[in-house]
Amino acid sequence: MTIEAPQPTSARRAALPPIGLWWPMLEPTLQREVLEHPSAPLRRAVVRRIYELCELERLPGRDYVRLNENERAYLAGWTHTAAWE
Repeated sequence: MTIEAPQPTSARRAALPPIGLWWPMLEPTLQREVLEHPSAPLRRAVVRRIYELCELERLPGRDYVRLNENERAYLAGWTHTAAWE
């Protein structure tokens, strides 16, 4: 078991709602943008749209928002499945 050291507040990743809720509803242009660079921080407009789709009002503060490993794995599976259609 590995214990990670606490990160400074400025380095913490702001949390997104569960990807299975918002990804299917996200507009194709924004989906393509996320898929182009899945490990890059998301633009504020993309995060705002995700929160709108999930009917959440409070956006994350100044922390950057980036997909975590599980969310990137979800997208990899989603693109693989979409390629078969």
